[in-house]
Amino acid sequence: MSADFKTYHADSLRKVNAQRRALSQPDVYCVPTLKPAEVLFVPAARMHAEPATCYNCSRFNYGKSCTMIGPNVEVRKFVYPTRATADAKRIEYWPCCGEWNRGKPNYGPATYCDELSTPDELGLGWINAPEVGQEIGGANCGGPLGGDECDFYVTDEADARDTEEGFCRVLQQDVAAGAVCAAWRDDDWVDYARGSALLKELSGDN
Repeated sequence: MSADFKTYHADSLRKVNAQRRALSQPDVYCVPTLKPAEVLFVPAARMHAEPATCYNCSRFNYGKSCTMIGPNVEVRKFVYPTRATADAKRIEYWPCCGEWNRGKPNYGPATYCDELSTPDELGLGWINAPEVGQEIGGANCGGPLGGDECDFYVTDEADARDTEEGFCRVLQQDVAAGAVCAAWRDDDWVDYARGSALLKELSGDN
């Protein structure tokens, strides 16, 4: 009955405000499910049967640098180690970042944005390819077409590259193996700090 409820007066407001403040504290009970737009999801149909890499990005000054990062950061693929040893094979690494934009790189004089970003802001790093000497390598959900698979791509098969579709733990929905998004992650990912150090080492060897 409405008559049983307490009627708040001016002297009750401080208590009510204190309760509301306590109950309004931010909390997270589970990992949030993101939407495709929030991770810049690119469907497989728009990937043109290639993984994502700087080498098929419209923001790449081919073999040199990124228009969004500037001329002082070298961006290119590389092979490391340069020679195979008894305990280590040669691996080819392809650059990519979260601002990847499918298109043709710039093959002319380098161009740059007025406002540059840092490699860490864009998530620049290098992705290991299955084989050395591929026509193109990079990132996609399931690792087909010369790409490397994402750790958030879940399948029943032991090898994700044998699948056409899998479950994305970030989007909580099925996605095509050839798709990609900015949430792509892999335990073999070479971040900017490590990748740039390797490039400097390789430049010293030349």
